[in-house]
Amino acid sequence: MTIEKITHSIQQTVFSLFETNFGKRPEAVRVSANEKCLIIRIEGFLGSIMETMIAEKSHGALNSTRELIVGYMLSQLDEDLSSELNLDVAHFYYDWNDSDLSCIISVVLRENEHYALDDPYPGKEEVHQKVVDITQKVQKVPEKVHSFWVDGDFLVVIRGGLLIELETALLEDGHESALRIAKRKVEKRYFAQKMNLAEIVGRQPTGVYLDWAFDLDRSMIVYSFDSETSR
Repeated sequence: MTIEKITHSIQQTVFSLFETNFGKRPEAVRVSANEKCLIIRIEGFLGSIMETMIAEKSHGALNSTRELIVGYMLSQLDEDLSSELNLDVAHFYYDWNDSDLSCIISVVLRENEHYALDDPYPGKEEVHQKVVDITQKVQKVPEKVHSFWVDGDFLVVIRGGLLIELETALLEDGHESALRIAKRKVEKRYFAQKMNLAEIVGRQPTGVYLDWAFDLDRSMIVYSFDSETSR
């Protein structure tokens, strides 16, 4: 099956999952892919419901609602990707952007096979150095940094070896949700404001999405860019 057919099939699957489970389709779904991962960008994520929560600053309810929605969808999406498209899913990462009510779900495929692959692009060394500098400010130097572009409009950065002893203790005591919320609040602000990607890669990002796989001690950062701007 071609990339175009795979991405179209996933797009229709996501529309269908929203309509079947929540009675409302998102405004748009874009799927980008390469041999390493799929990027599913969902725009207009439950529209007025999310807008109301954001306007009322109901952050606890907002986070819980989004986690429940995406968590519920992922098991069905995983089944569809495996059974219908024969894709080997290693892990899901996901995050939201409140400014445009978008959600990005990143689907990592055969993760360990790709760390050894070289993915050269202009500014890669500078990107990795900035990621290391920022990560060190909020926790510690990551043991590994791996990055690549997907479909020319998404820059993916995977960090490994991040957890400090305090975080490990919180996870052992069952505080994963609280840790994720706190880290997202702090790290996302830094990666949105301090990366200077416009200077490094010559493009201004339109959004940053950040999530963790605590069981693997890995994290994925996804920067989105306007497709109208050429690299």
